[in-house]
Amino acid sequence: MILEATLRLFKRDRELHTAATISKEAKIAKGTLYLYFKTKEEIYMELLVSNFRRWHEILRNYLLDSKPTAEELIEYMCRSLADFTAFVDLFGLASVLLEENLDVDYVRSARIRMRQESLRTAQLISRSYDAWSEDFCNHRLRRFYTYAIGFWKECFPSSQVKQAFAEEFADQNQLERKFFAEILYMNRLIWGIGS
Repeated sequence: MILEATLRLFKRDRELHTAATISKEAKIAKGTLYLYFKTKEEIYMELLVSNFRRWHEILRNYLLDSKPTAEELIEYMCRSLADFTAFVDLFGLASVLLEENLDVDYVRSARIRMRQESLRTAQLISRSYDAWSEDFCNHRLRRFYTYAIGFWKECFPSSQVKQAFAEEFADQNQLERKFFAEILYMNRLIWGIGS
């Protein structure tokens, strides 16, 4: 309930809310929230890890169910981010706002869980495409995140940036097309597909 409430709040306005606001949205006492999480940063980090895991699960299910070509896989990876905008936005905040305010052991645990998801996906991709080793796939997934998240922030910045440069961000449909065309192009290069 806490993570679902936090996700609703975050999707609504892309900001980190207080524990009091989150507990109110979850319809629980603030003290109850603190039984599960020490800080609001822990809540948001868990939300990131949860969304990261779900994205990887969906990607692995697509691989198993559809048996896509490498080109189809890359396109699916890029397009699937549209369903995980909170994950992409939270990933961009992780090292700046979340991890800096969390206990080192908690950060380590969260990062290990995310690495394990990446490794599971890399293993499956490697088994699906003979030319790609597990190590190759793991490194390419990391590059995918880095590029996609960086370019996401360029196309879909904070509301303050959108307001300051309203003319640049007026056509959201054009920005979405630009984003997906660019990350698809770059990920074809990253994965060695096409020229």
